[in-house]
Amino acid sequence: MIIEALLKDYPSAVIFLAGMSGAFIADILKDNCIEMPKKIGGKIFLGWIGGMIIGGAAGLLIDGSFITAFMGGFMGKEVIGRLTKLKIETK
Repeated sequence: MIIEALLKDYPSAVIFLAGMSGAFIADILKDNCIEMPKKIGGKIFLGWIGGMIIGGAAGLLIDGSFITAFMGGFMGKEVIGRLTKLKIETK
């Protein structure tokens, strides 16, 4: 009921949050912890924050449904990670 009310007033924000929460759950389930942001050699690695941003964007791009946005966020980081791995390995 609360989600339905929020979806009516702020649909994009709720969908983005659903994608973010899916990505956060995926990070925890991956290895039972979250990776903290860090700076190595002048480069900033966002860790779980980057995953949540990607998950939120994936949730917005997939559909207007809370459940599909959650699943998009859950899988979004994994799909992008696999695609970038393929690109790096083929060089």
